[in-house]
Amino acid sequence: MLVWLVRTVGIVWLLLVLVVAVGSYAPRLPVIGFLGSFVTGQYPVHAALAAALGIGLGAATWALGGRDGVVVAAVALVAALALTAVVRAQAGDEEIDWWAALTVVGQPDGHPDRTEQYAVDELGRPLDLDLYRPAGPGPHPVVVWVHGGSWVRGERDDRTALNRWLADRGYAVVSVEYRLPPPGPVGEGQRHDVAAAAAWAATHAAEEHLDPDRIVLAGQSAGATLALSTTAGILAGELSAPRPRAVVAYYPATDLRIVDRSLQDAVLGGRATERPAETAAASPVDLVRPDLPPTLLVLGSADHFVYPDRVHAYDGALRAAGVPGRLVEVPHADHVFDFPFGSPGAQVTRPQVAAFLADHVGVTAR
Repeated sequence: MLVWLVRTVGIVWLLLVLVVAVGSYAPRLPVIGFLGSFVTGQYPVHAALAAALGIGLGAATWALGGRDGVVVAAVALVAALALTAVVRAQAGDEEIDWWAALTVVGQPDGHPDRTEQYAVDELGRPLDLDLYRPAGPGPHPVVVWVHGGSWVRGERDDRTALNRWLADRGYAVVSVEYRLPPPGPVGEGQRHDVAAAAAWAATHAAEEHLDPDRIVLAGQSAGATLALSTTAGILAGELSAPRPRAVVAYYPATDLRIVDRSLQDAVLGGRATERPAETAAASPVDLVRPDLPPTLLVLGSADHFVYPDRVHAYDGALRAAGVPGRLVEVPHADHVFDFPFGSPGAQVTRPQVAAFLADHVGVTAR
């Protein structure tokens, strides 16, 4: 009975590990590719340790007399080596806190210093922002952070630990709540909300020791798309806010023509083909211009939601237009790989974001 139990657990465990290992190397496989890249994007250390446990289960099966235990252990060893290679590829040359990679699996509360209403939506519902203040006298550069959620959901505290991490390095962070449906469409209104939050930072610069001339728009997923499209709207004179000095966009959707139709309805008020002007105003691919500020793009190479080839093409268009910046890509990682604050992908990309900000807005008073 014990041999049967250990063998069964070992085989089932091995199958699960194999799904992750195979999916991480073949992300375009249906279902398996998504599962593998999602796990190895957020929890690659856990996946490698799970494969190592599979070796132990195989060895235990063999020790109890189950001959197939050797096979289980051998295959689990191959999976463990493959997943360890994933971890090493993601870490690169950066120093990784491996304990944090194992234990910090979400976003610890960053404890914003101030929550303030900055606007209302079309129904009169309040829109709030959270301010994360750096230590020291300032004036501090400002990162306006725009959360993700496919334009229809999400919370302004979705990257609260990252916001505090940036504040600890000299950047004031304004994390924005923007209008969500219903009612819709919300695309134009959301861009106005992001611009209004940037304007709030400029208006309250003196009392909060902020520098209104060093504002950065940043965000992830739909929030990254909003950061990019809002920046273009400000430069075009369509939105009232200080000109951003830089943009940081984690895995943005670059073209609303290829997002789900239900999201097109929510954002644009209809299909993209029926709303060409609204689509162009919301799609960064249509908003490339030489005077855009320096732009950093961050992407998981196995992203199943924003299509890495589209982001690469958008990056190429920016650089061809003369826009400074670069693309940072995390191997074997899917969408929202950075949600666990301790994930290797999150740990590797944070210093690169900080270096980009230091290059373009600095961290000290001028």
